[in-house]
Amino acid sequence: MRILVTGATGLLGQELCPMLENEGHQFWATNSKIFDITNKKLAVEIMNKVSLDFIIHLAGYTNIDQAEVSKNEAMRINHIGTKNMAQIAKKLDVPIIYISSDSVFDGNQNSPYKASDIPNPINVYGLSKLKGEEEIKKLKKHYILRTSTLYGQGGKNYVDTMITFSMLSNTISVVDDQILAPTWTKDLSTKIIQILKDRPDFGTYHLASSGEAKWSDFTRKIFEIKKRNIDVTPIEKSDFPRPAKRPKYSVLDSLDALPNWENSLEEYLMSK
Repeated sequence: MRILVTGATGLLGQELCPMLENEGHQFWATNSKIFDITNKKLAVEIMNKVSLDFIIHLAGYTNIDQAEVSKNEAMRINHIGTKNMAQIAKKLDVPIIYISSDSVFDGNQNSPYKASDIPNPINVYGLSKLKGEEEIKKLKKHYILRTSTLYGQGGKNYVDTMITFSMLSNTISVVDDQILAPTWTKDLSTKIIQILKDRPDFGTYHLASSGEAKWSDFTRKIFEIKKRNIDVTPIEKSDFPRPAKRPKYSVLDSLDALPNWENSLEEYLMSK
């Protein structure tokens, strides 16, 4: 299968691309230096020159706090860039996978969000991802995959940051006003490979780890697995102000499509 992958050097891309290679797919792994997804002229050139069977759109603006002060840039990448990718998919008549986020929800409910629930983002990042979803939904052949709090090999992520921090201090304060489902990029990549094989019905899917945790639970589990004696102190967001609001509850109902977050976290850390 001939596949265009955007954002291939990102956290998810670095996990997924080797899997695509192992499966024998021919893929064009791009990043912003190779392919600026916001460049409409370049997108048109690709439409006219490239023969594809599938598009996996991973590229995106992911700095949630910075998006509040760089709204135009976040929208340019997550909305306009995604619109361009949707137009390529339409022109070539190929399916597209778009990675979206739990941040499209406001976090006001206390049970896992279903794919059918109505989005209501409370920050610029969430709004920009929702705008991207709206462009993708204009296509018949699409998969929108919402996920949550990714960690994995090959890039900056919370788990690896905590491991590094534990070498420098034996105490840490963690903002603890959000309940989420941290997700391993390997689990998500495995599911993407399965979608390429099985071709389920087009539409929107939630793909995050099963279970849920506060940031303090997540952090303590990291140190427990790595046998680090670190004192984790939960703090309220008001004590540690950040530019962007976060949903207080952003757990996605993935119908147990992915493993429990604790099991995946242990497997990831034991492999390091």
